[in-house]
Amino acid sequence: MSDNVEKEEKTEEQEVLDYKTWHDALPKEAQTLIAEREGGLKSALDTERDARKDAEKELRKAAALAEKGSEAQKQLEKSADDLAALSMKAEFYEEAHKAGVSNLKLAFHVATTEDLFDKRGAVDFDKMKEAFPELFGKKAPPRGDAGEGTGTAPGGKDISMNAFIRRSAGKQ
Repeated sequence: MSDNVEKEEKTEEQEVLDYKTWHDALPKEAQTLIAEREGGLKSALDTERDARKDAEKELRKAAALAEKGSEAQKQLEKSADDLAALSMKAEFYEEAHKAGVSNLKLAFHVATTEDLFDKRGAVDFDKMKEAFPELFGKKAPPRGDAGEGTGTAPGGKDISMNAFIRRSAGKQ
């Protein structure tokens, strides 16, 4: 019986692990390695973002040079619009993640349907949080027990009704 009480206490004591707490607990050398890696990734992201913007500008220039009303001009303008929408979505996801949004895809859908984008393509996350606070909730990680979903309790113990009756009758 005390075994079950200890297990219940452990599950209640489980902390929600977040990146900042974990990162701050690392030794300085490890924090430096991570910072260098993040710097490289951010640089690559900025380069990719600039390349998308340049590609959109080039598509718009080519569309302007194409014959007015031609199929080529329409295709180039459509490609430029698609690229701009893709860039806006990528930037939204990055900013939404920083703002603490828990469901990025749903938040993007809300931002587009509720017209929360300004002229520059930025979203007012304070306004979104006020109107849709459930998008900013913290998710607790699921229990990582190997017995989850297998019909057995932690440690491989059987949790069937028969096992419960046997334990209650003292037959185990």
